[in-house]
Amino acid sequence: MQWIGNISKRYRRLCTTGGDTPLSKKRSSKKKRHNNTAAGQNINLGDAQKKTPAVSPPVDENISAVSQAKEEQLAAKKAAAAEKRARSKAEINAKLNSLAVYLSRFGRYIILMFAGLAIKAGSGIARLAKYIWKRSGSLTAVIVKKLAYLLLLIMSPFVKVIHAFRHAASDIKKNSKSKGTGAAVKIAFSHLGEFIFGSTGVAVTVFNIAAPIICVAFLFNIVAYASNLRYCVKLTVNDKFLGYVENEQVYFDADEILKDRINYLGSDESIRLVPSFSIEVVNDGDMLTKYQVADMILEYSDISVEYAYGVYLNGVFQGAIPDNTPVNEALEGILDKYRRLYPDADISFRDSVDCSTAGLYLSGSIIETDWLVSQLTGIKANAGYYIVEENDTFEMICGKTSLTAQQIKLLNPGIDTSDLHANQRIKIRDEIPFLSVNVSLVEEYDTEVPYTTEYHNDDTLYSGVTRVTTEGSNGKNHVTASVTYVNNMETSRRVTAVRVISNPVTEHIAIGTKIPPEQYSSDDAGYGKFIWPMEIGKSHISEYTQWDGGYAGHLGIDIVAYYGAPIFAGASGTVIHAGSNYGYGNCVIIDHGNGLQTLYGHCSEVLVSVGEEVIQGQPIAKEGATGIVAGAHMHFEVRRGSEKLNPVDYLEVLY
Repeated sequence: MQWIGNISKRYRRLCTTGGDTPLSKKRSSKKKRHNNTAAGQNINLGDAQKKTPAVSPPVDENISAVSQAKEEQLAAKKAAAAEKRARSKAEINAKLNSLAVYLSRFGRYIILMFAGLAIKAGSGIARLAKYIWKRSGSLTAVIVKKLAYLLLLIMSPFVKVIHAFRHAASDIKKNSKSKGTGAAVKIAFSHLGEFIFGSTGVAVTVFNIAAPIICVAFLFNIVAYASNLRYCVKLTVNDKFLGYVENEQVYFDADEILKDRINYLGSDESIRLVPSFSIEVVNDGDMLTKYQVADMILEYSDISVEYAYGVYLNGVFQGAIPDNTPVNEALEGILDKYRRLYPDADISFRDSVDCSTAGLYLSGSIIETDWLVSQLTGIKANAGYYIVEENDTFEMICGKTSLTAQQIKLLNPGIDTSDLHANQRIKIRDEIPFLSVNVSLVEEYDTEVPYTTEYHNDDTLYSGVTRVTTEGSNGKNHVTASVTYVNNMETSRRVTAVRVISNPVTEHIAIGTKIPPEQYSSDDAGYGKFIWPMEIGKSHISEYTQWDGGYAGHLGIDIVAYYGAPIFAGASGTVIHAGSNYGYGNCVIIDHGNGLQTLYGHCSEVLVSVGEEVIQGQPIAKEGATGIVAGAHMHFEVRRGSEKLNPVDYLEVLY
């Protein structure tokens, strides 16, 4: 680009010096030669006139007047032309002056615009630097230097442009005043050429910026082209080019496929193969698969082959069929049966069945499609049964067959496991189809979580007596499980999520540690010594005696818990009645040996017998609704002989 700068400098020097151009010099020399020639001609003519005698022409006044008039007209025309040229020159000078003013204003506007941008950019960078400096007091002078260098690097193009425009504006204004508008215009165009084509002009700057970008783009194109190239293996078998494969393993896999096809049912056919491999670089293209390679080798061989579909079971070649449509329909029919039973399940064959590989196969390996369909949809093994023997129990049968009770019940819907008889047939194995079907689905169900039991000693209860202080209850969980069935038999169950609906309640049982007396006395059962005869916290008095506000004739208290709740002996003694007793229904009467007796009526179940000695807190019956009663409860009485006493006075506590 140096020659552009030299031309611009030479043009500016010629314009500023005001010298003649080479063309004007050439014209001046021609004019001088013409004048000299004319002068020489005049001199020669003068000499001739001196030598030749002068002859005076005749004087004619009319001719003289006409010549004078023509000269005046010619002078007037010359004056008019000169005036017109002067006027035209003045108009041109006015336009040039106007153009110079516009150029000066434009240059000033550009300079002010760039100066404003530079000031704003510098101000913003300064504020940013100030903010960073305040936020990070540990910045070193090196970082400041780098920032200053970066600022200088960013601002240098703007600074150069501003300097160039300022210099141009000053130069234009100076020449406009000293040398006129024409010189100013020449200077303006000179600066414009320098701005565009100078050594630091726009063209050079654009080239310096564009050249690296072009180089980078070219590099990316080279990389992109190289990335489209692929290294592959050129495969040649028996000196015949087959094509390109991804690697040598493709050929070896094709060789195994050929062996399966050729050695089907013990065929003694063989093909001699001599492969050769070479690495080549090619553009993107289709690579041969192992099946295509096998087909091409068979096609080039002399063995009788046919186009068919290979049937593979678990990857093992079973034969070839001319048409795979009936086989696919039969396979879909098997799966559809399970899809109707399990609409939301993932259903598939347990064994891998593939009859979609089309290609060339030995003619001897072609099998009948109908025969293959009958095999695939047939039975591999029939159902199995166990014949019940004499004295067999359901548990014994489970042990003999190695099946769980749930599995046997699933195979034999509606079986009565409590009524088995000899020679009864129990299915222990479903028929096994040729193709087993996997059914995988997600099941959601609720399960009970069994409660735990904790025991603790209680010195208020006699030894050997237990009492449930807190009844346990099972919890409930909502379970999500992934279950797999094979031929409708569950083979696996994996719990994937558990959501607690209710937590189990631990059962607490008190174990008596109090040493019972050798014989019962009035000290064991007396005024204010009887324990509460039902579960504490789960029972209460529903009807008091007539002495405490109950209805007339009610000589005991009614205690309500729940149907089947345990009833405990209020004190130690001997059972003198255990069974039905008219309006009391099922009841228990205990004689405590000091003339006191207690009665427990309306029981649903009696747990003791007459003559049995019981100790305080021992379960003797269960709450019920026998006898004359309106609802389930326990009627409790305290007697001395035939006299009925108020039970409230004899109980330790009331609930």
